[in-house]
Amino acid sequence: MPYDRFRSASLTAPNLRTHLVAGAAALLALAATATGVAQQPVEAADATPGQVVEVTYEERLSAEQVQAAAAASFGRYGPPETENAVDVYGLRFATTGLDGGTVVVPATLFVPVEPSRERAPLYVFGSGTTGLADVCAPSREADLPAPLGDYRGYLAPYAARGIVTVFPDYLGFEDPDRPQAYFHAASEAHVLLDAARAVRTTFEEAIWMGTLEEAVVTGGYSQGGHAAFAAADRVADYAPEVPLAGAIGYAATTDVEALFREGPYYAPYVLAAWSSVYGVDRVRPKTVLAERWLPSLQREAVQVCVDRAQQVYPFDVDAMFDAAFADSLRRGTLDATHPELHALFRENRTGLSGHGLPALVVQGGNDVIVHDATQERFVQALCGLGSDVRYLNDPVARHRDTRPAGFEAAVGWIHDRAAGVPAPSTCGE
Repeated sequence: MPYDRFRSASLTAPNLRTHLVAGAAALLALAATATGVAQQPVEAADATPGQVVEVTYEERLSAEQVQAAAAASFGRYGPPETENAVDVYGLRFATTGLDGGTVVVPATLFVPVEPSRERAPLYVFGSGTTGLADVCAPSREADLPAPLGDYRGYLAPYAARGIVTVFPDYLGFEDPDRPQAYFHAASEAHVLLDAARAVRTTFEEAIWMGTLEEAVVTGGYSQGGHAAFAAADRVADYAPEVPLAGAIGYAATTDVEALFREGPYYAPYVLAAWSSVYGVDRVRPKTVLAERWLPSLQREAVQVCVDRAQQVYPFDVDAMFDAAFADSLRRGTLDATHPELHALFRENRTGLSGHGLPALVVQGGNDVIVHDATQERFVQALCGLGSDVRYLNDPVARHRDTRPAGFEAAVGWIHDRAAGVPAPSTCGE
């Protein structure tokens, strides 16, 4: 029972040991209570990227509770098989901010209890699009009138199959002065890799949690697939000590220029976020959007969550964009007509650095946001750069269906990477 260290305490309020987080100057004074466990946080200015700032115990879910809670996110794919209970923690950790300083990001951590395997791999999962405003942050999903992704219900089943799973917010949600750094590859990579560092440190220092495998996998849905492959691109330079064993994309949106063509109502989010990151003079939204959308860009794109934005903006290239931009986008001539924005599209395309890591790519044949042809070009390019890629296409799956459609394949794929099994490949097919 490597993960059940709580026999002498209440199963709903583990008696956590006091320990020192690596590199921290303050002790994590953890105390069990009926409502959870909290600690004295480390100040962001004193933290280093990947350092744990705060850990809070939230609850224990039985295997049956995990399965029941997953019903909404798994839908017609049926309830997932579960093998063990799951402990849920709130985690706050430090990462590199856009200005090079240190900022703190929240995450949810799912830990298997009494798994069938002695050691667990670590899965770092990136959210799909939720919005740019703080209220739209994945960590605040429970506060919204309706969930934007049912991520808690979707991710707990991975832990119920013996995979430690962490789900961080992206950079910017914790900063009231700027929007989320949407589709910004560098910061997405930093967040996912620092989340991995933080969880590994937590397990090293807290013997009550059990033992991690020397294997980390990044994964994500839609925008999260962009982030998962951004981490693969940057792990060697940014976090070489993280033993990244592969990346998984569910309807991964790795090419932002293609997203403008195929899912244009996400473009205002990108333009508003990149204007904050790179400056308006470089992004130049006035040369991209149709005039009717410009006055409301800061109001609608920055302040509303994705469910509302999809009702405001059109899913049509000609209705969304300036006519000259739409023509150039279709022709593939943005390098000549909009060179600054084209350069940002190339800078923020992910997965194709030649990292050589294996990948699992799950696509839906009924996806109207990321088209099959676009995903297959990405897979072919990834194969050509030396990665072993398993490509799965569910012909009836919509964009959001790729998460439950790929769940069983992903669970097996993650455990196989941890066990050192050679990665499967459909590259020759």
